Amino acid sequence: MNIPRRLIFSVVSIVLVVGLVLLVDLGLAIRAERKTAQEVRSIAGLATDPRVSIGGFPYLLSALTGEVSGISAVAFDVDVPEFGMLNASTSYSTVEITPSQLISGDFSSAVAELFSRTLSLDGVALGNQLNITNLEIANPYDISPGGGVASEVQLSGTPVGFDKPVTVVAALRLNGPWFHLIPRQVISAPEGREKDALAAFQWDLDTRRLPLAQQAEAVYVRGGSIYFETQRRNVQVQVDDLSPIKKVNF
Repeated sequence: MNIPRRLIFSVVSIVLVVGLVLLVDLGLAIRAERKTAQEVRSIAGLATDPRVSIGGFPYLLSALTGEVSGISAVAFDVDVPEFGMLNASTSYSTVEITPSQLISGDFSSAVAELFSRTLSLDGVALGNQLNITNLEIANPYDISPGGGVASEVQLSGTPVGFDKPVTVVAALRLNGPWFHLIPRQVISAPEGREKDALAAFQWDLDTRRLPLAQQAEAVYVRGGSIYFETQRRNVQVQVDDLSPIKKVNF
């Protein structure tokens, strides 16, 4: 069967045009993400660019819908005074934008439905607070993590004054701005030193000392780390707020 040359030319032309549009779309999205990442890196003084993602594909379709699904920045191993290396994630969800903001990649003053910030302390970071150098963090019940003002965690490590690791289950509690790590149950410890083991894992923290934008509203355990989270609704986008270590006010 002979296919008319005109049809072949039309199909090839359409494919080339679609491909070109997608390349332009991808280029604009990458440029916007790189621009935001470089600004956040400069503001926070990070060693490398954070991982920035701007939701919505095709990117230019947002010019018609008037919004992008989200703008997020994730930074690993951020050196936070008093706490050491933490991982931080900040995001805006359902962001109203204009076509000019979409093209420029500058989303400042756009309105977002939700602002979220999460910080995680792994075994090293929490161990620094407890003076336990080999601390391990786990979910004690092998279930999906639940976030809220209360949760539980299993902690294992060798506290000062012990020559072998001990394991306890502790409650994670938020009471206003304060976080309380409350050991409740000894899983393993030297005989006769159960009370000392529980006391070694006790810790209290004013969560306003964390770069969370405000006091923590939820705490949970996931993947060997303790996560603190806060949220705000109906806020204006500011690149400064995507910085993992800059405290922001609403």
